Amino acid sequence: MSKSLSPEAVEALRRLNDVGVGQTAPALAQSVMAELLASDLVAEAGTGEVEINCKGRQYLSGDCD
Repeated sequence: MSKSLSPEAVEALRRLNDVGVGQTAPALAQSVMAELLASDLVAEAGTGEVEINCKGRQYLSGDCD
């Protein structure tokens, strides 16, 4: 990815990556959520919630099918 994220956004992305299917996502600050959405690393999953997407996993690990 060409744009680097703030340390808070990277930590939030890691926490979102650890959430299992059906589990509640951790609460994120609006600014962090906006940064991740703008970077297209998460998708909106409901009212005020986001979930990590493939691009987010690629950002963290470099691989995603």
